[in-house]
Amino acid sequence: MIEKSLPRRIGMFTVTLGAMLSFVFILLPFLTNSCTILHSMSEYLAENGIDPTRYYYTDVEQVKESEIYLRSVLDGE
Repeated sequence: MIEKSLPRRIGMFTVTLGAMLSFVFILLPFLTNSCTILHSMSEYLAENGIDPTRYYYTDVEQVKESEIYLRSVLDGE
């Protein structure tokens, strides 16, 4: 295996990091705003205070409503 020099590896890392950041912070927001379905989904999440990066929602009102509904359905059977 041929080892690359340190400046070349740092350069490759910088280019890769720049490409990833450009994808996340430039291309994805542009795509979200240009597609009506994605834009409406984004607005709905923002209006309801839902953070899509969170793993489990306990403080969102819809979660509590759905839990109450599920408990009532399961207790009824």
